[in-house]
Amino acid sequence: MYNTNKKLYGDVTLPGDKSISHRLLMVGALINDRSYIYNLSNSNDVLTTIKCLRACNVKIKFIDDKKIKIHGGNLQSPAENLDCQNSGTTVRLLTGLLAGQGISANFSGDGSLLNRPMKRIIEPLKKMNLKINSNNNYLPLTIEKSSLNPINYKTVTKSAKVKSALLFASLGCDQYSTISYDLETRDHTEKLLKYLHCDISIGDQISIRKSRINKGFSLTVPGDISSAGFLIAGAILLPESKIRINNVLYNETRLKFIYLLKKMNANISIEDISSSKFEKSCTIVASYSPNLQSVQINSKCAIGVIDEIPILSIIATQCDGKTVFSGLEELKYKESDRAMLIYENLKNMGADISYSDDNIVIKGKNNLHNTCIIHGNDHRMAMSFEILHLLLNNKMSHQYNDIISISFPDFYSAIESILQ
Repeated sequence: MYNTNKKLYGDVTLPGDKSISHRLLMVGALINDRSYIYNLSNSNDVLTTIKCLRACNVKIKFIDDKKIKIHGGNLQSPAENLDCQNSGTTVRLLTGLLAGQGISANFSGDGSLLNRPMKRIIEPLKKMNLKINSNNNYLPLTIEKSSLNPINYKTVTKSAKVKSALLFASLGCDQYSTISYDLETRDHTEKLLKYLHCDISIGDQISIRKSRINKGFSLTVPGDISSAGFLIAGAILLPESKIRINNVLYNETRLKFIYLLKKMNANISIEDISSSKFEKSCTIVASYSPNLQSVQINSKCAIGVIDEIPILSIIATQCDGKTVFSGLEELKYKESDRAMLIYENLKNMGADISYSDDNIVIKGKNNLHNTCIIHGNDHRMAMSFEILHLLLNNKMSHQYNDIISISFPDFYSAIESILQ
């Protein structure tokens, strides 16, 4: 459809998965022993978690750019506010972690994070007897040392961050907490705690209580599968493209994007799956896919591809038929109101798109044109529309470096290493 001479071709390896990196650092902070983490994410969000943990007396040292040493086990209440910058994962998970360890702390953030609601973690943590104050359920937020009670959390949460915050808080309770959750949510936290022999049982509900981890760990973080999504999208959209992404995360709760693209008739394969006891890795091969088909993405499916909705919307514009995204309420709790930004940007570019009641409908095979992108300081919006620039035969703007560094500082260099 587009007269582009751009293509992506070759092999690429990505920095460590951001979600796993956050969790390894936080669990390492609980252990009075040395732990080593290889291929940690170099995103600004993860650097923010490191800064906050250091303020709580956690010893973290970069051995080199591929290896860090962390020695925890002696958390202290920070003397300064914990500035979580743009990282919702940092503030939500760290609130639960510090609450479970009897730490008092004040949390703040940048302008974007100040506008993100915290009620979904505040309410259940209050039920655990945490003394917590906020700005009307927004940051800044303060927690005080509290004797926590276990929780029987019956609300089926669709947020892995809420689930993880409660799991971490429950590590401070002598009695079992039980947490209901949607099986589509990311499972990195519970997998890590089980791997480290915490007192945890995982089924339709998760049961967990106070656990002491005596021995440090040495783990390698697989490549970030969410970051891989942008490269995969470029490969399936640009004629003559074919890429191999090596050592990327293989986790069923994070592969819904890949499975969905295969359902859309994309040329993608998964190879060389590792046999790790914690988180597996694999190689993903993706190539140009000229016969993409539209799909129906309901609310249950949307949970599993929540971070990929922006790039999926770009792909949907090139599909035969009408792609429907339903139940996108979770997008309102991200760095921006992503659903609205998807609609506004694609509408401005000439797409046949409608948006109402948390549903987006995109009719494919539109001729899109360039326009000024409204990114809302959202890294995933910026990366998605940079990929679209290539399809429209433009150079990537490189003007979103500061925004994209929140999650994927190597975005531009990774693209350019395979751009022909």
